[in-house]
Amino acid sequence: IATGSGDMQYQQPGTQYTALEVITKMIAISDNTASNMIIARLGGAEALNQQFRSWGLATTAIRNLLPDLEGTNTTSPREIARLMSIVNQGQLLSLRSRDRLLDIMRQTQNDSLLPQGLGNGATIAHKTGNIGSVLADVGIVDMPTGKRYLIAVMVKRPHDDASAQKLIRDISRTAYDYFNEPRTTPNTTSMPTGSTATLISAITPHIKD
Repeated sequence: IATGSGDMQYQQPGTQYTALEVITKMIAISDNTASNMIIARLGGAEALNQQFRSWGLATTAIRNLLPDLEGTNTTSPREIARLMSIVNQGQLLSLRSRDRLLDIMRQTQNDSLLPQGLGNGATIAHKTGNIGSVLADVGIVDMPTGKRYLIAVMVKRPHDDASAQKLIRDISRTAYDYFNEPRTTPNTTSMPTGSTATLISAITPHIKD
């Protein structure tokens, strides 16, 4: 049983869940107990870390079960974006499993970050993360024009500094406006300035077939 985010910690001992229910809670409400159950079910942290390395994810590693408030578990926006990109392309999951995963990610209850920067008619399958000193959101955005892009943002901040939320929203809006403009070969985009937060972001355009 893990404290912090999620409601599984409050259920009666012996309560049973399907794997799909646990995965949905892990993604949609960031349930820490669900996350730890999935880590264990997949062979534990070291087995997962080896898998991450086989996918070329050098920074991503699980060192502690959740909640990891000290931030010893690591990843980067670029690696999360890379992982979501190869998932989207059907390289890690079957297309059916990929579509089921994206459907679950569209159920994420925290819509205060990347979704706030999107235009009318856009949808996002995304996953948020928050350990107080770091706030993050990664998502695959489908635009009304038929374009799809992937965005991953992580902000290092003073503990629970609300300005990080605004920064992620502003980056999301900048990315959306950028990809909403007619162009054939997107390259880079300017990012909002003026925040004292340390920002690392990765944006990958045109990953839709």
